[in-house]
Amino acid sequence: MISLQVRLATMGVQEFFYLPVLLFMLVLFHSVVTQYHCDTREVSIFGKMLQKHIFKTITGAAFGVVCLRECYRDVRCQSFNYVFTQDKCELNNRTKEARPEDFVPNSERYYFRRDMKRAILGAIPELSADSCKEIKASEGGQAVSGKYWLNFIKPGTPLLAHCDMKSEGSVKQLNRMDLQ
Repeated sequence: MISLQVRLATMGVQEFFYLPVLLFMLVLFHSVVTQYHCDTREVSIFGKMLQKHIFKTITGAAFGVVCLRECYRDVRCQSFNYVFTQDKCELNNRTKEARPEDFVPNSERYYFRRDMKRAILGAIPELSADSCKEIKASEGGQAVSGKYWLNFIKPGTPLLAHCDMKSEGSVKQLNRMDLQ
């Protein structure tokens, strides 16, 4: 019996020496996660909606999580409105940042901006922008200069053009080949 007590006592001492190592690892892990994790959480906005940019409506969505799942499945989805009185999702191809004039009150809806893997406006032809300025607004001023798909020359026909995001988001150059 004494042997068992001694054994337990020494085991506790040995485990005690692992505690500082464990604490050090936790602090190190936390600092690495904090350094590389940007707080990009989105919250729903009750009583608001984005109008004029709905490209798909889904009925029978009993919860907003269904809308989020459907939004993740479609690369064009930038945000969605959930109509909780009708169990309906409205997927939008724009955000409130890109089109603040279309972000309006509506007591039957809540608005949610896609929080993960959202395609940059103008990055693909299916999500072409109306202007470089719209792309810049959509990305919160963080868009980089480069080629984007734009609709402004031939409505409904996206063309690849260079946007200068260092200025006010203007088209820097457009070649003849871009217009064909």
